[in-house]
Amino acid sequence: MKTKIQGKVIAFLVVLCCGTVCAQESKSSVETKDPNFCLAVPDKPVKVLADGFVFTEGPAADSKGNIFFTDIPNNRIHKWSIDNELSTFMENSGGANGLFFDSKGNMIACAGGEGRLVSIDPKGTVTVLADKYEGKPFNSPNDLWITPKGGIYFSDPRYGQRDNLPQDGEHVYYLSPDRKKLIRVIEDMVRPNGLIGTPDGKTLYVADHGSNKTFVYKINPDGTLSDKKLFVPQGSDGMTIDRYGNIYLTGRAVTVYAPDGTLIQTIEVPQTPSNVCFGGKGNTTLFITARKALYAVGGEGKVYSFTLDDIDGKSIALSQYQGKVLLIVNVASKCGYTKQYAGLQKLYEKYKDQGFVILGFPANNFGGQEPGTNADIKTFCTTQFHVSFPMFAKISVAGADIHPLYQYLTSPQENGEFGKPIGWNFTKYLIGKDGKILARYPSEVDPSSPQLLKAVEEALKD
Repeated sequence: MKTKIQGKVIAFLVVLCCGTVCAQESKSSVETKDPNFCLAVPDKPVKVLADGFVFTEGPAADSKGNIFFTDIPNNRIHKWSIDNELSTFMENSGGANGLFFDSKGNMIACAGGEGRLVSIDPKGTVTVLADKYEGKPFNSPNDLWITPKGGIYFSDPRYGQRDNLPQDGEHVYYLSPDRKKLIRVIEDMVRPNGLIGTPDGKTLYVADHGSNKTFVYKINPDGTLSDKKLFVPQGSDGMTIDRYGNIYLTGRAVTVYAPDGTLIQTIEVPQTPSNVCFGGKGNTTLFITARKALYAVGGEGKVYSFTLDDIDGKSIALSQYQGKVLLIVNVASKCGYTKQYAGLQKLYEKYKDQGFVILGFPANNFGGQEPGTNADIKTFCTTQFHVSFPMFAKISVAGADIHPLYQYLTSPQENGEFGKPIGWNFTKYLIGKDGKILARYPSEVDPSSPQLLKAVEEALKD
């Protein structure tokens, strides 16, 4: 069975200045009062990628962004590839529920049906990491998270029949990186379930599904937990975290909370969600397992992950341009193409009210044609060409000191045919509303050229 994502295109234009898919959708609603608050998932439709399962759970992304998820009653682990193809990774999964990948590329799984925590290598070979605590079997390992150092936290609740619990309650455990030490770290919850930690390995969020609360803990060097605090009065099945530190919980919908516990987004899903994770190309798509289907939302380009100083020295996160069609240009003040500033300004004025933005990045990489300071550049652009589109501080767009933004833009691994070195000033990238590159234009393509105008208009329609 093969299915394809029918995604929407968002156009983003970067200009370099010279010196079984279902049609069913559900929208997410933003509930934040702060318009500048960063969200990893924009207000876009949730799409069904594949369905026909019995009960999906445990999504996890490997290092390439492929998504693996479980269908618990069918005892299978499935794979949704970055090429949007569905396959079966493993039959007879041991009733696998939650999944997570370690730094070596092994899948760590809560094989709840067998009461075990296991490691599954890329070939499908299974190694048992833990199957009992103090000589007694686990209840049913459910969800897990792996620390940056390789330690594993996992929950051990029991759903369904509860009259024969092997353990004296439902708890959370920690397995040390060397796999030699297993300790119980939480034993005061009704029924722990989803959990996730921060990338720095200092904080752990754990949902008590049984009491409908989620707590946050400090992670100590020995793996124990301390400083328990109520995070939000909502439990969760599975959960994840985005690059801004926001926490995604699953209940009747996917709810997103800021690190301080403020509700900032609710993502409605046609079926009740069970678990979530980020993956796909660039790790920018939120994948959602929900009953009989696998869903996805987001998928904005990596370009939104960069933050740079503007021409006045103010830090600007490019994530604020999500949903816009952008033209990013590397500019220069003493180049034969410098007069393109006038065309760029005219283009900006024509389409800015439709969601089009031009971002200018001064660069002195070619012929020493941008020698001035940021103040000099600002004065030149505003007095000579009345530039009003956003201008950024001078950066390098080529060579050993290339800025990470342009390292990304010129990477063939990241951007295929568009990923090649910048050859001169006023190279232009057209990027869609989802942050994906739509086109790249060389210096000689004028901002008023029919091909560029047509591309911008098409991108704005999407």
